[in-house]
Amino acid sequence: MRNKSCFIWLLALSAGLGFADEKEQPYKSLIDNSPFLTPAFRARLVKHDSTSLKFIGYTQIGTIWHFALIDKKSGKTLWVKIGEEYDGIKIESFDEVAKSIHLTIADIAYDLTLVKE
Repeated sequence: MRNKSCFIWLLALSAGLGFADEKEQPYKSLIDNSPFLTPAFRARLVKHDSTSLKFIGYTQIGTIWHFALIDKKSGKTLWVKIGEEYDGIKIESFDEVAKSIHLTIADIAYDLTLVKE
């Protein structure tokens, strides 16, 4: 009976650790284990992911919105417009009330909210 309870405890612990990793990169296991992704596509995914980007600001010039993103890996600041793809990142929409953007990175959708610092 004791071995069974130890096994259940270890199983619960390992499941909990798996869920913590999924919050940070929810698609990581699917991407790593997929036999259908090309090496070039995987390289694009490694270059940017939602955890390496921070939405730090925005401005409107005329009728065009511009959004400032920091790539935490490279330290580079990117200014991206809605609908324009830059370095694999494309901003699809902006919610002015919630101060969040919907973007795609290598055709995978993400939502980022403005960082309050």
